Amino acid sequence: MLVTTITIVIILGVILSLLFTEITGILPAGLVVPGYLVLLTKMPQAIFLTFLISILTYLIVVFGVSKVTILYGKRKFVAMIAVAVVLQLTMYVTLPIDYGFISGLAAVGIIVPGLIANTIQRQGIATTFLSTGLLCAMTYGGALMLKVNI
Repeated sequence: MLVTTITIVIILGVILSLLFTEITGILPAGLVVPGYLVLLTKMPQAIFLTFLISILTYLIVVFGVSKVTILYGKRKFVAMIAVAVVLQLTMYVTLPIDYGFISGLAAVGIIVPGLIANTIQRQGIATTFLSTGLLCAMTYGGALMLKVNI
């Protein structure tokens, strides 16, 4: 089996996120999010857009969609993911063509803003962003210690 940089960083992020959540009870915006964001460290505009889409998703679902339908549990989670995907695709169409490359619209990247938005709704923006930032730093540091070329 070929172990790639992506695999190592995502798994490291998941392990550190799980440990952090078990110790503190604070969620770092989903277990895969810190590893995914570490993979985008050479593209800060992608990280910025991921967080921007997350905040917009949260606002649209909480102050828009939830006013016209009852959202709870899985329905709320699906609404967060769906709105985030629509926002990403809208930005893909309206921004310069290279956004498709930097946004990580493939694989896990398409659901990351929805995961972040869902966590913002559960524990607040400051706690979510601070815990995610801390876990990104820990994942990045762990990857450097493992001599992973990010």
